[in-house]
Amino acid sequence: MFYIYFYICECTCFRGHTVTSCFLISVSEPAGAIRAIDKHSVHQICSGQVVLTLATAVKELVENSVDAGATSIDVKLKECGVELVEVSDNGKGVEEANFEGLTLKHHTSKIRDFSDLIHVETFGFRGEALSSLCALSDLSVVTCHESSQVGTKLVFDHKGHLVQKSPHPRQQGTTVSLQQLFSTLPVRHKEFQRNIKKEYAKMLHILQSYCIISVGVRITCSNQNGQGKRTTVLCTSGSQSMRENIGAIFGPKQVGAIIFVCTSYLHNTAYHQTKVNYYMFKDMVIIGQFNLGFIITKLNSDIFMIDQHATDEKYNFEMLQQHTVLQGQKLIAPQKLHLTAVSENVLMENIEIFRKNGFEFLIDEDAQVMERVKLVSLPTSKNWTFGPADIEELIFMLSDSPGIMCRPSRVRQMFASRACRKSVMIGTALNVSEMKKLVVHMGEIEQPWNCPHGRPTMRHLANLDVISQD
Repeated sequence: MFYIYFYICECTCFRGHTVTSCFLISVSEPAGAIRAIDKHSVHQICSGQVVLTLATAVKELVENSVDAGATSIDVKLKECGVELVEVSDNGKGVEEANFEGLTLKHHTSKIRDFSDLIHVETFGFRGEALSSLCALSDLSVVTCHESSQVGTKLVFDHKGHLVQKSPHPRQQGTTVSLQQLFSTLPVRHKEFQRNIKKEYAKMLHILQSYCIISVGVRITCSNQNGQGKRTTVLCTSGSQSMRENIGAIFGPKQVGAIIFVCTSYLHNTAYHQTKVNYYMFKDMVIIGQFNLGFIITKLNSDIFMIDQHATDEKYNFEMLQQHTVLQGQKLIAPQKLHLTAVSENVLMENIEIFRKNGFEFLIDEDAQVMERVKLVSLPTSKNWTFGPADIEELIFMLSDSPGIMCRPSRVRQMFASRACRKSVMIGTALNVSEMKKLVVHMGEIEQPWNCPHGRPTMRHLANLDVISQD
């Protein structure tokens, strides 16, 4: 019996990001000829599997390798998966009698009818993964069964039919190559290319989970961009210890500190967020100032009260967020960061965002993975100091939204403090033009509803039509 620990459950953490957790199941090494599932059972099995992302494609191929009893799995990509996805293993290989049915829909060696589902101990059983991948890419297989002396290259068309078979040198195992993933769906293909950094990051996170729970299986992942050097981004040693796998992925110092935190929070949607969109602020009529702290406005039949300090504070905060480039302080000597391979890759892919936040790095692409990046400069600002924890937070955010400008929470706190000091204070008298300026500013930012500290910027007071009816 070959044991593997895996079940994916996704939930939302307190920052709104997806967190993947792993649970324990066992998997045996199946055997048997590939044959069609009977039509009745096909309809009973849950809905067909559809490959929607790069992560799903890699996941399916890696699971096939694990199901084949592989102890070594090598994932290779070109252009982060746009040009090529290739997964090689040293599993049992595919018998020649099974070549024709390998990529046909609902053909599998795992089950024969619906009752067999009770005894399924493998990742795959539907017989749809390779069929779906054939329909979405140019798929070829090089395999050598444990009973064969020489390997065979198999080329399939988009319907999963075998169109070419030729001898090919290979040791025991199987290599599946996907060229031009999603090329048969032009719109999806363009979207895939446009969002490739995000697709690539999500794929690495999924693969990271397999690296951790696949005890006794060596998994590596590498990528090559253009004619550049192939870079290893993930690697485990095939240890029988999950603890050692965690160390290989996250670094030895992080083994005892891996904690997944899942929580949810309630969010109250205020009246104005559903009734007022930010394009309408310029149409608000200024009625006057109340108690030297609130602006009373009218929009059609609705009366609003706007907190003059909170709204100016939010506008100034957003301007600081968008336009401030923090200055850095050089370190005496470059500092090692002890990043995981995935985190290191996220940092290198988003280096400009780190620079805008005042972090400078020394990059050595020829160095060993997890040692390619050294910190050489930290942002400074009077009483505020920053360090590796802020870098880790940025990496966490960018892994979910690569290429999107963001700030560590402590930088946001600093900006909130600055915005508060420079904003119009409660107790300050304002003329109509000054009040109008503050209201119009609200329409120039995407989320004007709360100040940086969470206080509402405006309240709906009344609807004149309702009052007149009463």
